[in-house]
Amino acid sequence: MKLNLIAAALLAAAAASCAQEPTPPADSAQEKQTQAPQEPTAPAQPNAQPTAQPTGAATAPAGSPNWAVGDTIPSGLPGVPDIKILEVRGNGTGPACGTGKSATLAYKAMKANGEVLDPGSRPFTFNVGSGQAIVGWDKVVSRMRVGDSFIILMPEALAYRGRGDLKFEMELLSVK
Repeated sequence: MKLNLIAAALLAAAAASCAQEPTPPADSAQEKQTQAPQEPTAPAQPNAQPTAQPTGAATAPAGSPNWAVGDTIPSGLPGVPDIKILEVRGNGTGPACGTGKSATLAYKAMKANGEVLDPGSRPFTFNVGSGQAIVGWDKVVSRMRVGDSFIILMPEALAYRGRGDLKFEMELLSVK
């Protein structure tokens, strides 16, 4: 019985020590005071997947960095390549669309070689993150700002299986 109590006490002590936040080194507080202030960042969301953000640019409004050729958006799936930004035609303003909103896009769908599959004759509106569009669009549009316009290369696994990787010319027109 005593052995069980001792084991339980040791486990409780170990768990308590793991839950405590580490104390920063003494010189760490001084370093923070001498560093230039940084822009505030959004609080971390539980269960959020890591996301690629556009690269920063000196002319971008605070909190709204610009996209650049070569930026990627994580596929979020093991073994599936990331979505690549091939060409930037415009950088928007304001916050990223996020999920749960209605987004309207101008688009054109093409094979990787540029052959047009869907000219996107009229804008397409869908609820981001609801499965109303292909998985890759949910991933891309949730990170776009109104006015963002680019050409991306989307892996087949995030678009239409059996059609190969696809290019999409996309511009976010509005978010509600």
